Amino acid sequence: MKRISFHSLAVIVVALLFCAGLGLFYGRLALVGDAWATYPTNRHLYKDGHLVKAGEITDRDGTVLAYTRKGTRYFHEDIRIRQATAHTVGDLDGFVSTGVHSAFLNELTGYDLINGTYNMSGEGHDMRLTVDADLSVTACQALGNRAGTVGIYNYKTGEILCMVSTPTFDPASETGLAEEKGVYVNRLLSGSYAPGSIFKLVTALSALENLDDVASHRYTCARGVTIGGEWLSCLGNHGKVDLESALVKSCNAAFAQFALTLGRSRLTKTAEKVGFNQTLTMDGIACTQSCYQVEKSNDIDFGWSGIGQHNDTVNPFQFLTFMGGIAGGGTCVWPYLVEDISSFSGTVKTMSNGKRVSMMSKDAAATLSDMMRKDVTDHYGDGNFAGLELCAKTGTAEIGDQSTPHSWFVGFCRAPDKPYAFVVVVENAGAGLGVASHIAARVLKAAPKWS
Repeated sequence: MKRISFHSLAVIVVALLFCAGLGLFYGRLALVGDAWATYPTNRHLYKDGHLVKAGEITDRDGTVLAYTRKGTRYFHEDIRIRQATAHTVGDLDGFVSTGVHSAFLNELTGYDLINGTYNMSGEGHDMRLTVDADLSVTACQALGNRAGTVGIYNYKTGEILCMVSTPTFDPASETGLAEEKGVYVNRLLSGSYAPGSIFKLVTALSALENLDDVASHRYTCARGVTIGGEWLSCLGNHGKVDLESALVKSCNAAFAQFALTLGRSRLTKTAEKVGFNQTLTMDGIACTQSCYQVEKSNDIDFGWSGIGQHNDTVNPFQFLTFMGGIAGGGTCVWPYLVEDISSFSGTVKTMSNGKRVSMMSKDAAATLSDMMRKDVTDHYGDGNFAGLELCAKTGTAEIGDQSTPHSWFVGFCRAPDKPYAFVVVVENAGAGLGVASHIAARVLKAAPKWS
């Protein structure tokens, strides 16, 4: 009798262990089953380490950017389109971690918890993106052999029309890339740069929202200003300036003094409200943080931070959303890349979630918009951006005594048929009103009209 009881207990223990193991297995399957199914050793998806089974990727107009036929993965036949969309579409080896081939691998292969990667088409799910392939080519050609990025999105709908990064590569022929520095980095999402004078827009916003009767605040520039016994230089001798004239003249002395008047806490709070010191995402893809850290800085360094120097760093995507927030009357319609996903059965899943982020008051957005418009009409030359009703700000980001500054140009169009926010940064290209502004003008003029 004792022997029977012992055997019964043993059976119960084994059964419990089996159930626990089964539960653990299915729990792990639910959590990481997608990683198991899409692991590079899965011969249903990969051949010689290269992804071969995945659905079509098309641009907004149906141009096929990548597809699978008879167990082989192909890209668009035009090398210009392949190179211009390389960082958006991604490669077959997963080197571009933010590209569609990596970031949306589950969707492309058609993975689900029940069927794994098996589906009727044998090739996965198709994905339609918001980007314009032809506009991407224009941006890539405008950047040329310089390193940098161009990002453009519709601030009314959230659609990203252009996400180009250089140096680029041909995803259909990836030989000899080991020597290319940063070739797989999508600089729009993963780049980090000193902002230079584009940060003055953050300081201006903080002044508009925190200083009573801000128009009465006037500061003196005598080719700079002394702060804490140290000299902060300016390129002009601007005399007495208020906030609007300080922005149009991009006066370092005035903005440093605005920063000191605001104080570290208020300026940091404004910066964080528009995306600094946090990890932003685009369609679930994590972007590099923009950083504004001044709590331990002395007064002269804090002054420099208010004009985009000191240790300020900016991620281009974050600043693109900031431009969208100003253009959108204080609220940013969040940018997205994937328009929809369709299966073999005809089911279509729309990806845009219509996310909106409040960044500032309507009054502050309207004032900033008008000030940026005045930048263009009074300083940059409105004729250079005909038909765009452009609102913009340049940035010349100093990065060391021996290096040519990075060139920034950011802003948005107020023309009803081109509701586009943009960011352009070109590494080691000098003043923002030079290379970056010319690239922006060329690409925005080529952008399709919206109705």
